[in-house]
Amino acid sequence: MDVGLAATYGAINSSPTISTLTLLSGKHEMLEAELRKAVDALVDMNPVLSGRVWQKDGRILLETKAHEEFLRVYPAPSEAAQAAPASLEELDLKSKIRFLEAVEVSLCSPMDGRFTLGHGSQVFLVELMKLKEDMWVIGIHLSHIVGDIQTFYDLVEQLNALLKGEKPEPLVWDSDWRLKVDLFPDSLSERDRRNLRWGILGWLCQKLCGPRRLCHVSVLSKPQLEEKKKELGERLSSNDLVCAALSRAIRGSDIMNLAVNLRKRAGQAQGQRVAGNFWQTVALDHDAAKDPQTIRQHLPKLQFFKTDEMPFWPYALGRYSFVTNWTACTRHLSIPGLTVQCHLPHSNFLKGTPTNVAVIFHVDAETLGLSHNVPPASLDTTGLLGALTL
Repeated sequence: MDVGLAATYGAINSSPTISTLTLLSGKHEMLEAELRKAVDALVDMNPVLSGRVWQKDGRILLETKAHEEFLRVYPAPSEAAQAAPASLEELDLKSKIRFLEAVEVSLCSPMDGRFTLGHGSQVFLVELMKLKEDMWVIGIHLSHIVGDIQTFYDLVEQLNALLKGEKPEPLVWDSDWRLKVDLFPDSLSERDRRNLRWGILGWLCQKLCGPRRLCHVSVLSKPQLEEKKKELGERLSSNDLVCAALSRAIRGSDIMNLAVNLRKRAGQAQGQRVAGNFWQTVALDHDAAKDPQTIRQHLPKLQFFKTDEMPFWPYALGRYSFVTNWTACTRHLSIPGLTVQCHLPHSNFLKGTPTNVAVIFHVDAETLGLSHNVPPASLDTTGLLGALTL
């Protein structure tokens, strides 16, 4: 299977695998057997997930049926079992987040795209850990080379259907449009594209000389989000507001890169659920992105804002940030008999990237969270960002 041009997928190749962790409560004596059956059926439905990827003649190719085991089961480490509360219902949401972060180190560390490409490693994996009779952690990993976050959660939705004994809605992996999607908008000139490619130099500069990256998770206040939307403009989305808050808070960054899902242009609106990478990176001048109205007005245009040309030095020096919003496509695990208590991006998604990255996501069905790797010295939490967090 042809995954795409190596040049087009360069940023994906060097980015971490998309991974999430979910903390669940409830007793389920047959969970391992039922989950294994559902995961195997999911891979049978989507043979791409059984593959390994490699590069040849400037293209990225995928060989299916290269792997056979897609569920790993781990015993609970003694430290995690001892630290586990008597009941998850006793904990508030922040405590659940801290507990899940502590358990994370006992699961596998997701690989980045470069390792996946160079070593023929798995592109899809599910992990299960039983902490207590009524306490579970499930990790899901998907190589960014074969799919984006929408693809990831579409697979979760299929897995949910299989666990309930239902027939999942199929995904289309062989869409012709999939191979034509560029990470960067068509409106960019060739000179702009050359400047953007210097971003890999900035990535290396930050990797070698930049600060150590850690993962920081915070909970966003829904009432404060709604209040600020009314105050700053009712047409604003939560994404506009949080991205603007991050732009105001992050120091030492000149470009704010925002991810835009292009699926409606790729046939999704015609009833097809296309799998693959269908998002583009839209770069905004960092100062301009401090205004949520600018983000709301400009993001749909898929064009760089403020100057006629993409600047060179911010990319060459790694002075750029990236925000991706998972909330619109989030599908939490839905397993009969179990309740989702907490859901997080794996910290490797952030610790493995040496430049500023932030993820907006659903911690649970009702609550938004923000996970980022911005060093504390480069983040001002006293302004709008601080007002939006609990």
